[in-house]
Amino acid sequence: MRNEISLPQLPFDPSLLLQFDLVASFLLLLLLWIGRTIAIRSIRARQEVAPHNQRRLMATTRNVFLLLLLVGLIFIWAPQLRTFALSLTAVAVAIVVATKELILCLSGAVLRVTTRAFTVGDWIEIGQTRGEVTDHTLLATTLQEFGTGPHAYMPTGRTIIVPNSLLLTASVYNQTALRDYTYHRFAVTLDPPPRLENAHGRVSETVSRHYEPFREPAARANAAIERRTHSDLPDPAPIIRFRTSDLGKLRIEVTLFCPSQEAERLEGEITLALMTEFQPTERKDTMITEPSTTGAG
Repeated sequence: MRNEISLPQLPFDPSLLLQFDLVASFLLLLLLWIGRTIAIRSIRARQEVAPHNQRRLMATTRNVFLLLLLVGLIFIWAPQLRTFALSLTAVAVAIVVATKELILCLSGAVLRVTTRAFTVGDWIEIGQTRGEVTDHTLLATTLQEFGTGPHAYMPTGRTIIVPNSLLLTASVYNQTALRDYTYHRFAVTLDPPPRLENAHGRVSETVSRHYEPFREPAARANAAIERRTHSDLPDPAPIIRFRTSDLGKLRIEVTLFCPSQEAERLEGEITLALMTEFQPTERKDTMITEPSTTGAG
């Protein structure tokens, strides 16, 4: 049977490599042990050397022989160690690739803890997601989603679970400081544009009339937020700007520092009041005379 199988002839048997390494390791260990024993006996035989110096020499000798043993074993087992290192590297790379998202989530959790970016109960915005933090773990953060636009302060009823890996790639905005009071901005576009005589005064009077019940509480809340956050917030008084839209229409922009829960209601009331105040005169006359015309018919 052996003559039927043709194998390349090698000058040695590969199966003996491992045995050779074991024999070489044993011989190295034996030689170093013999050398260390001789060195220790020669040190102890020197009576002129103080005992503490003898102990120091013996400790140095032991460390030198241990270093020689380690270097010798590395040279003997280098091929096997190289193969093992390559296999270990391949396994480590495979593990990292397979658990990449898990590692990123854990890294995001570490970033959240070290920077104290937010905690449960905070209002935050991560990327395009905005809501109140209801829970957070090592892998994900749970948010109670808020709406957008005029519904920016109303929960949508949906729960969003955001992986912590997103904390490494997206900016996190913590809006907790303005949780109860916020700067609410909205615009009213008037078409056709009204006459601008005393327009700013009329708008200011309309806005002040609706904002007056919140003026003093808003001022106190603004001062409290500044003390708590050590920041300089804008003046809480209403800000009114006149601008034009992309189509050239007159636009009134209003900024209010008001309770978050009242922002939508205030916007609706002020918008309706401004549209009524600045509607064309002809339309007002039509609205007044229309009932009498119908009655006459």
